[in-house]
Amino acid sequence: MIKAHYAWQMDSTTVDQQLVKTFQEKLGVSSVVATLLVQRGLTTPDAAQAFLHPDLSTVHDPRQLHDMDKAVERIEDAVANGEKITVYGDYDADGITSTAVVYEALSEIGADVDYYIPDRFKDGYGPNQAAYERIIANGTKLIITVDNGVSGKTVIDQAMAQGVDVVITDHHELPADLPNAVAIVHPRYPGSEYPFPDLSGVAVAFKLVWALQEEFPEEMLDLVAIGEIADVVTVTDENRALISQGIQLLRQGMRPGLRALLKIAGTNIAKLTDQDIGFTIAPRLNALGRVANASVGVELLTTLDEERGTELAQQVEAANQQRRDLVDQIMAAAQQQATAPANRDQPVLVLLGHDWHQGVLGIVASRIMDLTGKPTIVAGINDGDTLAKASGRSVTGFNLFEALDAHRDLMSSFGGHPAACGLSFAVDQVDELRRVLKQAAQEQGFSTDEKQVITVADQLNVGAVNEKLYQEVQQLAPFGPGNEQPIFLFKDVQPSNVKTMGKDNTHLKFNLGGQLTVVAFNQGQLAPLLNGQGGEVDLLAKLSINEWQGRRTVQLMLVDIQVTGTVILDQRTNRLRPQHFTMGGYYLVYNDRLRENIAPHVAKGHALSPAAAAEIDWADQQLTVVDCPPDLTEFTRLFADDSGAPAVIRLLLYEANSIYLAGLPSRNDFVSLYRFLGQHPNLQWPQQRTAVSRYLRINEVRLNLMISVFSEVGFVTITNGVLNLVTGVAKADLKQTDRYQAQLAQYQAEQTLLFSDTGTVAKWVMQCLKKN
Repeated sequence: MIKAHYAWQMDSTTVDQQLVKTFQEKLGVSSVVATLLVQRGLTTPDAAQAFLHPDLSTVHDPRQLHDMDKAVERIEDAVANGEKITVYGDYDADGITSTAVVYEALSEIGADVDYYIPDRFKDGYGPNQAAYERIIANGTKLIITVDNGVSGKTVIDQAMAQGVDVVITDHHELPADLPNAVAIVHPRYPGSEYPFPDLSGVAVAFKLVWALQEEFPEEMLDLVAIGEIADVVTVTDENRALISQGIQLLRQGMRPGLRALLKIAGTNIAKLTDQDIGFTIAPRLNALGRVANASVGVELLTTLDEERGTELAQQVEAANQQRRDLVDQIMAAAQQQATAPANRDQPVLVLLGHDWHQGVLGIVASRIMDLTGKPTIVAGINDGDTLAKASGRSVTGFNLFEALDAHRDLMSSFGGHPAACGLSFAVDQVDELRRVLKQAAQEQGFSTDEKQVITVADQLNVGAVNEKLYQEVQQLAPFGPGNEQPIFLFKDVQPSNVKTMGKDNTHLKFNLGGQLTVVAFNQGQLAPLLNGQGGEVDLLAKLSINEWQGRRTVQLMLVDIQVTGTVILDQRTNRLRPQHFTMGGYYLVYNDRLRENIAPHVAKGHALSPAAAAEIDWADQQLTVVDCPPDLTEFTRLFADDSGAPAVIRLLLYEANSIYLAGLPSRNDFVSLYRFLGQHPNLQWPQQRTAVSRYLRINEVRLNLMISVFSEVGFVTITNGVLNLVTGVAKADLKQTDRYQAQLAQYQAEQTLLFSDTGTVAKWVMQCLKKN
């Protein structure tokens, strides 16, 4: 059994089939696309047409933004007077693209302009006093902030007092006390009449350039698309048109740096999608701010030199690889902490590690959250320091900012919003932080048992998935919040060719229906269960395209998976190794001595005798059968009428001395032995056993059984190590003796469990479960 990570919910929109038919006829789209359009609330062909073909006419006038006229006037004065201008950006992809847009625009009109990207570790986010002082000392008379500024009142007010003007363009949450800047251009400024609040930093910067140039700067839409997608804004209203047209421009490959970066990443630029931006371009730009100098990103986006563009692209790719390596290293240790017994009952995780690179803590927190379903704070502390720096990520249903805001006394710095935060704290406060977070979870009514809901667009059959369907669904792109990429349900599928991928086997790949590939990132641990027998597999996935050496094939990107019923894992072995005992759950061991040897290597009380195992309620448990049972009924009686079925039954079925391979004695074997013993009295036993075995050509396992059977019916005696035949004893049915029957039962158990193929063994085990 594999439990779903999310609560699956089919789209509850009532689909008007007549409207679906109308869309098909009027728009020339498939029933799948027409249905998806109806699910998105579109009710007329004109509205659906406008959705499928976003038009730049829907983009709002930049002059509607608060203080835009003041900002433009001050910038025009600075350009006209030859004043030095510095664009003060941010170190993420939205900040880098925002900086590139304004810097490029001002450069083109001959302004004396420079840019500054803060260092994540030295300067932090937003206006930094020391950085501003250096910029001012360098002769700057006007600072334009992009993707930051509204939270920098102290620094900005001081700059203004020194006679250096500041124009703020930002989109972040507005504090109650705002800076006294020349202008604050912000889509959510109190009292503003701007019609759409969810612009990213680069979109606000783009609006500034538009107003400054007094014409639409279409050539910069490629940068807008990158920043908007990277900042995960809603893909609705004007954002949809900006992103859609920006992607069209990106496909033309006009910027040498971006073109080189996409070539290195193996992305087909002519067919670039929003997914390529979100998973290829944005992470690489973000990596610069995490492990290197994000200023490289601005130069990458603005250079016109092919050779320099390639050189910068290589630097960006190297930074991204470094970021990935750091994440992999920290993830291994963080995941171990997250799943440790001490954190089992913690609704909110606080993980602390030494020398964990601060630039990637947020990524690790997000991944741990996805794996566990728990809000997660990941903190790093350097050797010799007492202050830990951390990033937190949260799920819907738990307000992380609210949980910590009332406990600022435990932290030396703190900021964020309901879903994410940044903080630093003295390392001796970590236990108290865990306590207050656990208390906050109770107060907010948060429980990890309540899964996050995920909406499923429709159910598909594996055979319906092809490149034509993918292209049809892509007509609804670009995807993002407000226009989520459709997730499809595939029921009762049969995974095959299950493999792990990646340096540490972290990722997963398998096939459905022989040809359709499913890729699952960070799900490598599921491989053994999907290789198992039994269980009904359902999965949620998005349609995707894999392009390799010029060949395009449609594939599925796994979103979630569940396996109901018992999964049988065939891991039969003739040699037990330490790795066989790393899996959780119970271990059933029939052999007493073997059980004693195994007990120290598994959880206390989890190495079970058959009697102890019979007392367990196996519902949803994991059971490993270590050795072969001496009798098939020993296994079937495990599952009493009132016992549930295990989630997983793993079969090791170790057997040191196989009865099945030795075989059972025939009637002729018994006759030969009886005659031999009559002719050879006073045998030294067991010293002469090997010689007798060779003489009679009966292996020693069978010979031992035969002597035991003879002894049971009184045909032989062994006194002081001397074996003799007893004459005059009544005939007996040797195959009905207890010893023979026990050996026969073990023979049959081995025949069924050890020497049958995987399918036959799994079927037999499943029948045992059904009988009970």
